[in-house]
Amino acid sequence: MIPGTYIKLETDKFPVLPEEDTEVVNEGMYGKALCLYLQNELPSFGIDVEFFCAEDWGWWLSVVENDFKLGLTVYSHNIVGASPKAYVIASSIDSNEKWYWRRFRSIDVTDNVTSIMEKIENALGFDPEIWSVERHDSFPF
Repeated sequence: MIPGTYIKLETDKFPVLPEEDTEVVNEGMYGKALCLYLQNELPSFGIDVEFFCAEDWGWWLSVVENDFKLGLTVYSHNIVGASPKAYVIASSIDSNEKWYWRRFRSIDVTDNVTSIMEKIENALGFDPEIWSVERHDSFPF
């Protein structure tokens, strides 16, 4: 297990966007504003955002750092219909090793995942409108 693969943040900076209710798969799973924010901020930390989209339990954000691709999930914690005050960004990889078919072996990805999560934590932590940014080893809600 890779420690700190969940980032919990609290803010009112990322409200539900117009028409977002028509994009989410499950009612109340907001996070598009946070995805747009990360798409804008992460390149200055060396992370490119390939794309993001709504998925079953929130939003999926595909990022790349130094040719290492990682999927991030964005979850909100709120009353349906209200703008979220808390979110969780989670790495899709929480195991130390990932299987690579091209190399036909497992590779330790701890440093890659940790680097991306640290940079996301820093990007969010520098924003004074975000009240709290915490790393967790498991889902904090």
